[in-house]
Amino acid sequence: MISATGVRYFAEVTRRGSFRAAAEHLAVAASAISRQVALLEEQLGAPLFERSRGRSALRLTAAGEILMQYARSVDNEMQRVQSEIEALRGLRKGHVRVGIPESFTRDFFPAFLAGFSRQFPRITFQVEMAGTPRLLDLVVAGELDATLSFNPPPMADIKHVFERTLPTCVLVPRGHPLAERPSVRLSDCAEYGMALPDLATSAKRVYDEMFAKAKIRPHALLVSNSYELLRGAAMHGMGIAILNPHLNEKNSARATYRYVPIRDPRVKPQRFTVSVQHGRSLPIAAATFVDSLVQALAEDDKP
Repeated sequence: MISATGVRYFAEVTRRGSFRAAAEHLAVAASAISRQVALLEEQLGAPLFERSRGRSALRLTAAGEILMQYARSVDNEMQRVQSEIEALRGLRKGHVRVGIPESFTRDFFPAFLAGFSRQFPRITFQVEMAGTPRLLDLVVAGELDATLSFNPPPMADIKHVFERTLPTCVLVPRGHPLAERPSVRLSDCAEYGMALPDLATSAKRVYDEMFAKAKIRPHALLVSNSYELLRGAAMHGMGIAILNPHLNEKNSARATYRYVPIRDPRVKPQRFTVSVQHGRSLPIAAATFVDSLVQALAEDDKP
């Protein structure tokens, strides 16, 4: 039987990228971690890490990948068991790991998170901010319980528990020539400088296809992987940005900017989802969080 301690040490080395970093995190001597990993490799009859001179970071072998999948499944199952036992004892404790795109760092999600925390004050949270592909990979790996995402690609190991289409708009400051129009076509935007997402974002491919179909070569004044920077730059008049409004954001007479809907067959609405790992039983705290989040989003979706 393989050592549970050895698997735990191996998993931490994998997550941290080195024996030294794992030793510092676990407050255990690096030599002890090395011995445990060597013992695992002897028991399994296969190396777990690629060892070659000059390599700056450890990489898993095929056997290491299999063992890491096992370590993640054990960790997830232990979290679920602990959560269920705590629920039986009436403690209502737990830990929720959730991923969000950058655009959710304000307004809806912080407000929802604060409200949920008031209802369940003994539940703690880890929130990872990244692009959709990275967040979905973390859900599949068991590193996150759930994630919010935009335009997720088809993935067999992902289940979408909530889905909504969001309108695509052009964001302009008040006083801009497009600001008072009820809607615009993509060609109406061609003459203005734009704030556009870069290659690191999931929207870049969508935007490129959209402009190509319209035979438009956009004039990019600003390119960034930060949607909030693009949003802020457009609000202050540095070009226009093609974005989705925040979930609970409405145009008002007092606003210094306006989201103008794009009515154009070449511009598709954006797909927004809440996603979990297919087939995984979430711990009670995480399951309660996801159910509450879906309910809040469904309420927000009502006119």
